[in-house]
Amino acid sequence: MASKAKTYPEIRIPSPVTQTWLAYKENPVAMAALWGMACLLLVVIFGPSFVSYNPLQQDPNALLLPPSWAAHGTIVHFLGTDDLGRDLLTRLIYGARLTFGSAVVATLIAMLCGCAVGLLAGMSRGLKSSVLHHMLDTLLSIPSLLLAIVLVAVLGPGLDNAALAVTLTLTPQFIRATYNAVNDELQKEYIVAVRLDGSPPLRILRLAILPNIVDIIVAQTTRALSTAILDISAVCFLGIGAQSPSPEWGTMLADGMDLIYIGAWTVTLPGFAIIFSVLVTNLVGDGLRSALQKGID
Repeated sequence: MASKAKTYPEIRIPSPVTQTWLAYKENPVAMAALWGMACLLLVVIFGPSFVSYNPLQQDPNALLLPPSWAAHGTIVHFLGTDDLGRDLLTRLIYGARLTFGSAVVATLIAMLCGCAVGLLAGMSRGLKSSVLHHMLDTLLSIPSLLLAIVLVAVLGPGLDNAALAVTLTLTPQFIRATYNAVNDELQKEYIVAVRLDGSPPLRILRLAILPNIVDIIVAQTTRALSTAILDISAVCFLGIGAQSPSPEWGTMLADGMDLIYIGAWTVTLPGFAIIFSVLVTNLVGDGLRSALQKGID
């Protein structure tokens, strides 16, 4: 006997992650930026394993060679060399780990610590919440780069201290963003209904608040990552972060400033690397935030 046809067709509703991905793929600019960020992460993780030069290796026979597409360039040094004969492509690849990699680690640590404190403060009331609120207003009134410079001056020069200083300057931003987002959600009617239903604060936080502030945390994370890249590069450019001959992008930029008229590629290439990493980070963040908002709507 033939089976009866289903009266009601089965409708599969995609998960929130799938909905977000489908919405994100509709934005070609965001997808291109995502591929760019993926390439940056691959360079950070695997890049140094595939280069044939040492980033500190000097070659007196290859001083200030232009990139390979220039008239006197050579394919052996695809992006040219600096005034000490060091291969720029190798230094940029190693520098990606120092600049972009350090910024990613600093941002992730600041996000975890800041969001945890912000959630705790947002769910609390009274004197503890008020004191934290005013302390954050004081810290956020100081530009992040200025605060990072002060902290590095106290901690001492070095890339590790620069990354630590940037982490400390980014954490209050995450605390404030999470704190405000939780406070806004707590004022909404559905939260009042959940409370009247007898749900404990932890359940309200996990099931009602966190899913609705993901887009705010994502937006803050991408902004913080681009800020971290710029701040680490700026601190190193000023000479109080990574020290020469380190291939950190900001340090390379500072070392090449005296050569800008005779070897412009020694300045433009690390500068382009910084701009590219900040650009793809912001574009990915904008695309992801738009996709999350479409998923919520």
